[in-house]
This record gives sequence, structure tokens and C-alpha cells, in this order.
Amino acid sequence: MTYPPNHGGSTGGGQGSAESGGPAQPPEDPPRRGRLIGAIVLGLALLAFGAVLLVTLLTGEDEEDPIADPTTDTESPAEETETPTEEPTTEADDRFAGRCLPYEPQVDDRQVEVLASCEDDEAFWEITDWSEDVDTSVDDEGGLADNQPAYDLCGESSGVFELGEPWQDWYYVYDSATGGIDYLYCIEALETADEDGRIPVVPDEGDCFDDSNEWWSVPCDSDLALYEVVGTVEYDEPRELSDDEAAEEATCGGDLYWQVTDVEGRTSAILCGNEV
Repeated sequence: MTYPPNHGGSTGGGQGSAESGGPAQPPEDPPRRGRLIGAIVLGLALLAFGAVLLVTLLTGEDEEDPIADPTTDTESPAEETETPTEEPTTEADDRFAGRCLPYEPQVDDRQVEVLASCEDDEAFWEITDWSEDVDTSVDDEGGLADNQPAYDLCGESSGVFELGEPWQDWYYVYDSATGGIDYLYCIEALETADEDGRIPVVPDEGDCFDDSNEWWSVPCDSDLALYEVVGTVEYDEPRELSDDEAAEEATCGGDLYWQVTDVEGRTSAILCGNEV
């Protein structure tokens, strides 16, 4: 089961400031969300798989008595060859990094199921980093109780929709019985168009987008294109903006504006645009 917390987007709904004579928010523009998703691993369900099957491989000499060779020097003990014991090696850093996931990742045995190849038609996300030592847990709603460990692992940009860049996000697996995080994965969308021609790249100036609940870029000559970005306002640090404050900040042209917000709900950029 997956849980999709809010990962920012436009404020959606309501008109902009008419008194300032500035652009307005589309009155029916839906809230936009990112792909911040946590997979729920049910603790009780894991009990059914608690037994571990231990397979022991036995190697050695045949138990039958060897046939004596009269030409063999019995006083010289047979040379014993010791087979070195190799410690099992796990290339932990390569177990997930660089592997790809589908649009909606699945969990098996408390780990995400990676695709055999990033060339797979279902490949959507690439894992850029991961950890199984995460110092946080989930809250009552299944979101991370503290996002800082995710920022520390994935970078501050993972919580922000950066204009003109592929979606960046994180995906985590946790035990619902304890709330503990088993795995945290940093993910970035592949710049590959889906079957409708949408690309998981945040629209920037000159780009077009549709009215879906995510920041897809679409070709401006596509039937999906509803809005074109004619200007942007970007902030070095995301900030809290009310609708009226955002309307005053939307000085980048066009008849409409949208707030792009980060995982904390703060505005990281404003898009100004027109209907196509």
C-alpha cells in the first residue's frame, strides 16, 4: 500500500488580487502535488514471513573408506588443501543506486522492487541514493515526522520543484507497527514522455503545462497544453506567502499566476502565464 503526502504545488482556487491590477489565479485550478510517497509495510503481515529457512551446504570427502594404494608412502600424510572461507560480500552502495522504479513503486520483503533495467518501458524514477539507517520515523498520517534526514541524504532540492528540472523526491518504506523507517530512497524522474506526451519536468518560461495534479510539462502544440509560462519569479529561499502576497509578487507578466510550493508548503517560485 502506498501513501501520498502533499509535496507542494500551486495554492489553487480563489482569485488573485484585483485591487493591485495584477494577474489572477485560475479559479478552478486544482492543488498540485508532487510524488512524495511512503510505502506502508504492515507489521502484522510480516509475521507470516518471520520464519527463516536456513539452507546449509555440506561439502567434504566421501564417507566410504578409500582404497589403499600400495605404492603410496603411508608415512607421509596426504597434503591437505584448505579452501579459504570467503566472507559474503554485499555491494550495498550498488544495491539500489542507479536502479529504476516504475511510476508507482511496489514493495516486496520490505524493499522496493527495482526494475531489471532503466530501459524498461515502465521505468519512471531513478534511485540516486538510499539508506537503511534513517534517524526519523513516521507520524500518525504516515508522513515523515522529521524531513531533515531526507534533506541530508537527498539534498535540499529534493523537497522543492525546481523550474525546468525533473521531479526530485524521496520514497520510504516503514513498519506501521513501530513507525520505524526501514529504507529511504532518493529518486529523480527520468526525462521521458509518458504515453500522453507529458514529461515529468517542472515547466519554466516558454514551457506549457496541463491541468493535472502534478507539474508535467507538455508540448505547446499538444491538445493537452492549456497554459504557457511567460515569466517566473524564483526565490533563493522558499517563503510563506498568502494569496494576496503572492498576487503582489506575481510581476512576471501574463494574465494568470501559480505558486509552486515545496514539501513544507512554502512558495519556492511563481509562474506567470496565459491560456494557450
